[in-house]
Amino acid sequence: METLTTSKNFEPTWQKALDKIEELSKKGFNGEIEVFDYVEEIMRSSQPLIERLLDERVKLGEIKSKDQARKTIAGNNFQFLILELLKLNQKKGNLDKDLIIEKKKTNELIERYAVIKVAEETQKPDIDLIVYKENSDNIIVFSCKTSLRERAGQTYKWKLLLDIAKECPKLQEKYELSYPKEKKVFTGFITPNFYNEITKPQQRGMIKFFDYAYIGKKIEEDFIKPLSNIIDDLNHLFQE
Repeated sequence: METLTTSKNFEPTWQKALDKIEELSKKGFNGEIEVFDYVEEIMRSSQPLIERLLDERVKLGEIKSKDQARKTIAGNNFQFLILELLKLNQKKGNLDKDLIIEKKKTNELIERYAVIKVAEETQKPDIDLIVYKENSDNIIVFSCKTSLRERAGQTYKWKLLLDIAKECPKLQEKYELSYPKEKKVFTGFITPNFYNEITKPQQRGMIKFFDYAYIGKKIEEDFIKPLSNIIDDLNHLFQE
């Protein structure tokens, strides 16, 4: 079965990423790590090629409109770009090779360790990527969004509930919260910040709820890290 990483939709984005890695490596950088800080540039530079593919699909009658397809492809390509770059760093020895990195909306570990019961209802984080390691108590789920207007709010609200369930007995009793504590579930947020939203007060406040927050471009901010930091952070989180 064809996957997104082998489909025509992803090829332009992945090729731009490989080109950027080669460019950075020639300048003396560790290209596979530094490329994370150019994710926004890579996504934008691959868009004209994706537009051509969409034009072809419209002509062939495969899609009626490019608008919705464009949004879907952008979101999926972004998530798969992060996934493939992380796996590439594993192959290069930059990232713990024993980490399991998956793009899944559902996962047995999440169902077992990240579901918060609120009386008779349940709450779980929005998941685009999950990283874990056999025999480790740590799990991290990433929300990868091209826009902060997307479902990132679902995960930060879950994180707030989690903190209440763990740290506030009175509120835990009041709202009938229960949560399994066998594993430590961390939350991460990754964005290319296409729309320059992260400097808005409401969005800055939301980002603070995540354990790890990254942006796929060179930036100097105290509340969010350049995405290249993800390699060191994951290695540290899952170190023996």
